[in-house]
Amino acid sequence: MSKILLISGSPRKGNTDFVLDKIFAGISGDKEIIYLKDKNIKHCCGCLNCDTNKTCLINDDMQAIYKKMLDADIFIIGTPNYFDNVPGLLKDFIDRTNPFYETDKLKGKKLIAIVVGGGGKANSKRICSQALKYFADCHQLDLVDSFIFQALQVGELSKNKVNLEKIDEFINKIKLQFKD
Repeated sequence: MSKILLISGSPRKGNTDFVLDKIFAGISGDKEIIYLKDKNIKHCCGCLNCDTNKTCLINDDMQAIYKKMLDADIFIIGTPNYFDNVPGLLKDFIDRTNPFYETDKLKGKKLIAIVVGGGGKANSKRICSQALKYFADCHQLDLVDSFIFQALQVGELSKNKVNLEKIDEFINKIKLQFKD
């Protein structure tokens, strides 16, 4: 059975967390959800120890997250669209995964990207999805799929029948694809 690690890059409890919470509740098995907003993740300091030694010297919550990433088979990363990009919180997380860069430690693990934005879907796809695709490429992850939802106000997704149906379809797809 696959171990699924869901990661929310949203700095608030909004639509991104709503989607991830629904997915988490809808799948069974070995799973965990991490809300980056609840973690102490410092900015990358550019010391380059991770390039030389493949370890990060910063002692914060990323040390525990590294272990969870190594143990997981599938990542589901959710992000809101902030100014047509991922928010700084998720960018800090991405930067801090540099110890895995140019290693095989994450190679072949699956990634599913979820982007929620208030603007048009084209804006979310253009940069947010590309940021997560680049993250996948750098770590040799298999980007299985990307899902984009349009919502701006907190709670907006929970009131949209079409989006709720899409979330349910997505959950069923995960169950089928990963033998939940």
